[in-house]
Amino acid sequence: MPAPNSDLDRLTERLSVRRRRKERRRQLLIAGLATTLLSVIGTVGFVSARAKFSAADSLDGKVSSSAGHGQIGPDLLTAQLDGDTPESQLIQVYQLLAKGEEGRAFALVEHLVRRQPDFALAQMVYGSLLLARSGQGEALERQLAASGKKLDPATLLRTEARLRLAALVERPPQDALPEQMFGLSPSVRHAIMVDTSRARLYLFENSANGVRLLRDSYISIGKLGTGKLVEGDQRTPLGTYYVGPRRDEAASRYGAAALPLNYPNEIDRLAGRGGTSIWLHGERSGNYARSPQSTDGCIVLSNDEMRLLAETVTPRETPVLVMDKIRWVKKSSVSSPPALDAGFESAFEQWQQARLRQDAAALRQLYEPGLQRGSDSSSDKLASNLARMAKQELPLQSLERLSVLPGQHAEPVLIVTYRELSAQDDRARLKRQYWRAQNGQWKIFFDGIVG
Repeated sequence: MPAPNSDLDRLTERLSVRRRRKERRRQLLIAGLATTLLSVIGTVGFVSARAKFSAADSLDGKVSSSAGHGQIGPDLLTAQLDGDTPESQLIQVYQLLAKGEEGRAFALVEHLVRRQPDFALAQMVYGSLLLARSGQGEALERQLAASGKKLDPATLLRTEARLRLAALVERPPQDALPEQMFGLSPSVRHAIMVDTSRARLYLFENSANGVRLLRDSYISIGKLGTGKLVEGDQRTPLGTYYVGPRRDEAASRYGAAALPLNYPNEIDRLAGRGGTSIWLHGERSGNYARSPQSTDGCIVLSNDEMRLLAETVTPRETPVLVMDKIRWVKKSSVSSPPALDAGFESAFEQWQQARLRQDAAALRQLYEPGLQRGSDSSSDKLASNLARMAKQELPLQSLERLSVLPGQHAEPVLIVTYRELSAQDDRARLKRQYWRAQNGQWKIFFDGIVG
């Protein structure tokens, strides 16, 4: 019979201690991931509670900031997710980890990374769970510590995870729209709004029955945030823009699809803002998504979301409103589209009637003088057109106003998209005007064909 303190007993005890330590390290690493999630939920929950508390006041016909969307859905840990997107599957992994269901979480994230191997955030979660299972987390921590780095899943996951989870909890109220969507003509089939503070793009569908939210997507913006001023400043512009024709020739750089924006628009040019090549586009090969601020100024979606977007919207006619926050208004509180500035409506009606009559003298008073940009409002072109109208040489069959949208800047500017059909041409022309108010008078500072 072996002695109580035999070598075998000591070896058995050491192995048992190692197993307990290994299991403890695994549990701690998983707990770290869950703590990361719970810290994110705490932030989101605070915002949610604040929004819920103020919902009765902020959405009773008044305008509400997107900082609290109002009607909060089910608790995050039990929320049912729509669709089978990589984003929704990752959020389900978070939910399972927070509830302590590590086995199911591992199986789901393993499936996700096989399905979407370029989803960096999913790979990060998968790697952390693999470390937890292997028991090598402590060794890797020692190696990283020796190199001056630190394994910190909380820091790595927090920003992107918080925004993705917030999009699940802080849903726009069912009975609300951004205030700019109420005045949209049914002829404008779709509109896009980008909330840069939420890293979220909203796609709206418009018809005779009204506007509805079609889908929303996680996005990335400029490395240095918003407020673009010059070429190379790595900022995303704020303002109202329109998508151009789809560009697919640079898939290695712009992913599955790309839609150029007309930045700088005439408001930007007038204010001296510059830069080029601001696009909505997909993710380059090798990535599913980026962190929220990681582009050179473009607005970037995952390739599957960008492909759907590009297949849905109409080039040259779909507006993109890029904002630092969205203001939501209850549909039930708006019996008719919000009235535009009375002075603008009067000036536009004068312009429309004068154009249909070819009244050159009346039209001249509605354009700002001296502008040299290449359009129907540039000095030379305007003078030529007015001279021809004085001779009744530019008749129209019809003139239809499609939409009026704000310029999103401090100065009151309105952007009018319209379609005119010449009496001399069977093809209607899509045109756009920029109006601004100075000393109480609304005048056109750009009027040209949409390219």
